[in-house]
Amino acid sequence: MTETVCADTECSFSLTGVCARSYSDPEECPYRNGTGGQLNEKAGGSSAGRMVQSVGDGNVVTTIGEPVLSAPVVDPSLPRSGTLGSRDLDLLMRDRYVNLIGIVGLPDAGKTACIASLYLLLAHGMLDGFTYANSKTLIALDEISRGARRWNNGYPEQMTLHTELADDRQAGFLHLRLLREADSKKIDIVVPDLPGEWSRQLITHADSDRFSFLGSAEVLWVMVNGRDFYQSATRQAAIHDTTNLIERLSELLKNARPRLILVSTWRDISDFPRDAFDRIEAYAKPLGFDVELASIASFSENDAVRPGIGISELIVASLTAGSKRENPWPHSESLPNPSERLYLDFRRQA
Repeated sequence: MTETVCADTECSFSLTGVCARSYSDPEECPYRNGTGGQLNEKAGGSSAGRMVQSVGDGNVVTTIGEPVLSAPVVDPSLPRSGTLGSRDLDLLMRDRYVNLIGIVGLPDAGKTACIASLYLLLAHGMLDGFTYANSKTLIALDEISRGARRWNNGYPEQMTLHTELADDRQAGFLHLRLLREADSKKIDIVVPDLPGEWSRQLITHADSDRFSFLGSAEVLWVMVNGRDFYQSATRQAAIHDTTNLIERLSELLKNARPRLILVSTWRDISDFPRDAFDRIEAYAKPLGFDVELASIASFSENDAVRPGIGISELIVASLTAGSKRENPWPHSESLPNPSERLYLDFRRQA
């Protein structure tokens, strides 16, 4: 059985038999008869199985019982948010301008801890001058920072887990999009999270195949464990390893000479000794590198030094071409009251 119904949505003729437009003879109603393409037909039977069709030139066809939206051609999926591979990094760099920061350093230099501290500072809105805008590797960043969130019975010996890559043949990259407060500009940075053994093999075996991405880096962070330089028993060996690493980088990069920042960790324990920096700087100069120094504390066991100190300045320096960093050893003659408290003064200035 088929009955004709009114296309006027406010008319209840099909239920009450009364025309909402006051036609004494419902057959004269243009809506009921479909004049101008307004005619609908309702198939008889149960209400759940009824169908209403609209016909006419250029009018929208609405039927009951059919899907409101058509099925997507491609199944939607969320990004996996793991580390980016070389191919992913290629695609990203084609899409937008990306600042690639090359990070190298021996085991326990604090590379992963530095990245974790950077992420946690952004997550808590505590990175001076920058706020978090986006990330394509959010899960990977969360995973490496997880070890720094849960610990008991005092400070753990190591805040982050040792880096292990799913594919030992290529680097994994972490992406962050920062909003710079000074000019409201969004900046994309990408950093590799590499095992320290790669740098060790680069020194001992000149195994440089996995570092080919450094040729695209705008700035290099050579990460060193600040404790090794503070202790006189290990200082010489630490300087030797660092200069050897810089020499290997000079061979790897051929004629390219990106900016090189020597990033010393454990600033909460000690400052980087000046004589050690002078020796590294003098060694790197003939190789074409003008070494800059950045001292950071990814985490802190010293109440006088806040965790993450120096990281904001490191990011600013890395995004500024040819930046002139502050002299970490100010001359005592230039201070108003030179005294033996010079060490503490430097901490406040920094």
